[in-house]
Amino acid sequence: MRYNAPVEQRQGDIRRLAKPADYIFLLRPMILIPVWTFFLLGARHGAKLSGTPIDTIRLLAGLASFTALLGAIYIINQIADRDVDLAGNKLFLLSRGIIPVRAARIEAAALVGLSCALALALRNALFWAILAGSLALGAAYSIEPARLKRRPVLDVLANAAGNGILNTLAGWVSAGAPLAGCAILIPYPIAVASVHLITTLADCEADSKMGLKTSGVALGVSRGIFVSTALMAAAVVAAYLLGNNPALIASILSLPFFLIPARLVTRPERNEDALIPAKAATLIFSVTAGFLFPLYIPYLAAVILITRLYYSRRFGIEYPSFRGA
Repeated sequence: MRYNAPVEQRQGDIRRLAKPADYIFLLRPMILIPVWTFFLLGARHGAKLSGTPIDTIRLLAGLASFTALLGAIYIINQIADRDVDLAGNKLFLLSRGIIPVRAARIEAAALVGLSCALALALRNALFWAILAGSLALGAAYSIEPARLKRRPVLDVLANAAGNGILNTLAGWVSAGAPLAGCAILIPYPIAVASVHLITTLADCEADSKMGLKTSGVALGVSRGIFVSTALMAAAVVAAYLLGNNPALIASILSLPFFLIPARLVTRPERNEDALIPAKAATLIFSVTAGFLFPLYIPYLAAVILITRLYYSRRFGIEYPSFRGA
């Protein structure tokens, strides 16, 4: 999400007092969508393979707990990336001082506490281990000295592990399923790696200027496009071999979007059209989860609508959009 308002308006925004809704959207609901999607896909696979009926209350408790934790992680990431976001003219709630850093840290700590409180309902040691692993990985991704975000290959692997493995396993465990058979989830981290790599290509110019050597910066546009496309193709193959039909359908439908001409990411500035493959894949996997959990689709529609209204009325910008960041 880029902020394209005139300089005078931006400076006015800095002086605005934070509103309650700002603290909600600091969690970045739009990038929580993949969290919910892969959580639900993991839950469905676990329930199906184990023959365990899904306990809705238990599932929602697990989902809320994991959402709160990831919200805290996303806040930590924004705190660490304030200078990069300011240079890239995006994610301005923290980078432009609308929400104080101290308040953001308090919110992140409160969310971690809420996540732990909700996890008590599951009474499952493995779920606690997944939460701990997710928090540790999220911190290592954003905070020095580890800061995996600036380390090629490790940045992609960290996202694949967090959003593709720990995320789906959290859903699997929340469904009350034993771990036996969880290898069927393998296509998801491969798909997540593909999507994350393409997003680093969209930001590689700004990241390079700020000294962040992401996988996108290290590979460059042409090789990055090839690798991200190959990863989504690998997700198709893995889904087919493992008999994971939801992942197979979603990966096949997503793959053509990774064949978008390279001209979309070869301009010198940050080109938001480069994010189309990532957005398309996110939508396709989310709709796939919606077929398994029908109430998920109207929920997503509500989240997107409310988010658009918030950014339109609060800052006068159009977000989310298919072409925008």
